[in-house]
Amino acid sequence: MLAPRPGMRVVIRYRSGAQPTDALGTVVRADDDSVTVDTRRGETTIPTADILLVHEVPPAPQRSGRLHEIVSPLDLRRISAHVWLPPDVAWLNAENLRHEAGGAGAEVPLAQTGVLLRSSGGVSQRGSSAIPLGRTDLPPEQTLELVSRWYEQRGLPPRLQIYSAAGGTELAEQCAEFGPLLRPAGFAPSGATLALTAATREVAGGIERAIAAALPGLEIVESEEAHPVHYTAWGHPVGSDSHEAFAALLTSPEQHRFYSALATHPDGSRTLVGAVRLAITQKWAVVSNLVVDPGLRRRGAGRALVVAAAAAAAERGVRSMLAEVEAGNAASLGLFETLGAREHHRYWYALRS
Repeated sequence: MLAPRPGMRVVIRYRSGAQPTDALGTVVRADDDSVTVDTRRGETTIPTADILLVHEVPPAPQRSGRLHEIVSPLDLRRISAHVWLPPDVAWLNAENLRHEAGGAGAEVPLAQTGVLLRSSGGVSQRGSSAIPLGRTDLPPEQTLELVSRWYEQRGLPPRLQIYSAAGGTELAEQCAEFGPLLRPAGFAPSGATLALTAATREVAGGIERAIAAALPGLEIVESEEAHPVHYTAWGHPVGSDSHEAFAALLTSPEQHRFYSALATHPDGSRTLVGAVRLAITQKWAVVSNLVVDPGLRRRGAGRALVVAAAAAAAERGVRSMLAEVEAGNAASLGLFETLGAREHHRYWYALRS
């Protein structure tokens, strides 16, 4: 049976009196004894012994339309966060602060809501930034100060990921209270990153054409784990100071795969042309870490890799895809747009040096 984890959106069927009943919502706490789900009627705590079935479901739609278009920016930020979780994480909210002040031990499950704090040792902005994913029930000024303190204790500059509402530059509700406070508190904004979404089957529909149009003899290979040649291509080779932290971040999702574009030479040897990571969470496919040999770009390898990852997700019953591309990366934006991906929302990093 699927083990419910905090942040997962689920339907749990459980014993309740004479008849089974269901709880639909987001898991906020889970331990050996019980699972707490935030439902439309409020929080429901279910004894583990009473659980009959757990089924993961996609985020709740916000309006009518296509699944990858109607999800909220908040839910997409949660999905993205789930596939970029380093070992060092914490949730900032008033309830957890009260537990900490009271000396509560590890047996007390902490509320996994509010601002998610992540530290990957600085090897990734996504993996070393705080992101508002719910109410903290704290004054925003205090929240910013606590965020800064958490990162400074780790020798890292405080970094807050803030994001827009769907289809615009207005900040999402979870970030709006921080907007006016950032510059006075010494935070400066980065350039924008675009969150692009698409239907996996539409992206995957051209897989045969994509491979046929790529470099002659190009082969796409799937692997469960990344190999040393991948880490070298991503700039974090095995043995480097950043490798272990980067590898822990890259392999943090429970469901992940790597796709390699390999070129075969006349002597039978093969070399890596490009690679991409596919992570699946909450019935969403997140495509990231796309890299292609600089000398072989614009020859179809990148397209073939993305299409192959989308096809693998579609075969697993995953209907929607997310990719995050910096606004200044015209080549990657053009690639994803020709595959049918469109901007859903965008985000920035507020950094205090």
